[in-house]
Amino acid sequence: MPAKKPVTRNSVLAKTIDTSVYNLEIALDKANKSVTARSAESKKLLNLSRRLRKRRSTLMNKKKRAVAADRRTSTADSRKLIRSITSELNATKKQLDKTTTARQAVLEELSGLKASQKMLNGYVKGIYATDLAIERAQKKKRPRRK
Repeated sequence: MPAKKPVTRNSVLAKTIDTSVYNLEIALDKANKSVTARSAESKKLLNLSRRLRKRRSTLMNKKKRAVAADRRTSTADSRKLIRSITSELNATKKQLDKTTTARQAVLEELSGLKASQKMLNGYVKGIYATDLAIERAQKKKRPRRK
């Protein structure tokens, strides 16, 4: 005869439930902190990319004016100015590309974190709503008067 499996005790089940709910709450707390941190990082990168785009636009206008001035009267100083503006423009473009790539990665991570946070929040709310319903059902009802 095969050996019978022992029946699980109530204390073991209660402890398992409490541990699971606790782990869900901790995961939700971690998700909240992660979403907050990634959102701040995303905002920082957005502001940086805005500044870089503005700088790039300014440099392009400056280069346009410098080229026009160089065409009128070409001197060593005007050519040197165009070279320096061009090198600064290239450096700004490189930095802008890096920032844009980093922000895209952060946004992908953030969207995944927000989805996980939403799921965890739903699970925890569902558990608390179920606990309230169970507590209400367990309250003693008043006896009816005749």
